[in-house]
Amino acid sequence: MKNKIGWCSMTFNPVWGCLNKCEYCYARGIAKRFAERMNISEIRYKDKHREEYKNYFITVTEDYERYINLRNFKPIFLNSQFNKEFPKKPQRIFVGSMSEIAHWEEEWMFRVLKKIRQYPQHIFQFLTKYPKVYLRYKFPENCWLGATVVNNDELYKMDFTCGNRIKFISIEPILEEIDARYIEYINTGHFFNIVYQKINWVIVGSETGNRKGKIIPKKEWVESIVDCCKDNNIPVYLKDSLKNIYPVEIKEFPREEK
Repeated sequence: MKNKIGWCSMTFNPVWGCLNKCEYCYARGIAKRFAERMNISEIRYKDKHREEYKNYFITVTEDYERYINLRNFKPIFLNSQFNKEFPKKPQRIFVGSMSEIAHWEEEWMFRVLKKIRQYPQHIFQFLTKYPKVYLRYKFPENCWLGATVVNNDELYKMDFTCGNRIKFISIEPILEEIDARYIEYINTGHFFNIVYQKINWVIVGSETGNRKGKIIPKKEWVESIVDCCKDNNIPVYLKDSLKNIYPVEIKEFPREEK
């Protein structure tokens, strides 16, 4: 659950898997690498909780199917991960770094939100490419709801209407020069006939890994976003992956953070 993401203290991944086919996805590689370990964790969890799963009969076929789903990154709920305890001290917890919440089954989200309500001292951070999913559920106020975009096409199509206290945009990986004016339009609340809600935070990061065709962002791409955020009083968090591109460390958080 500990991580190197930076803008969160820890991750919470009760679901692994995504139906998108993003070339730059880091999670898909992790799933393939650790599929066997996660599958064994599920087997051990159910074996340890035999009373709870007394009607559940583990067969070789079921174990194998779960393993294949994990390797192929098909969305799957993992009880062994869901039932891990959270620390008592307040943390920023990123929910779903190994999945896309828009592809979750409703039952999975209901279970996660129920657990979140038991930990009001923590901040739970969500990210999705499809922010309309936030309208399907009632998120507690200690949830920060984020939309992730990688280019202008995704930014222009973003429909970010949700009622929570903290809303943010994550531009990671940044694959082209972003039209920073559009972030300003969103933040001011209006863009032509579209009404948006104020953005409280912007995260920027470059692509990691060594895939063929990897895009290295230019300094001016980052600079334009930073300048826009400063002009509009939006806290901005630059990930360490940008250190060699934009040699200014900025790691701000939403001012409403408690």
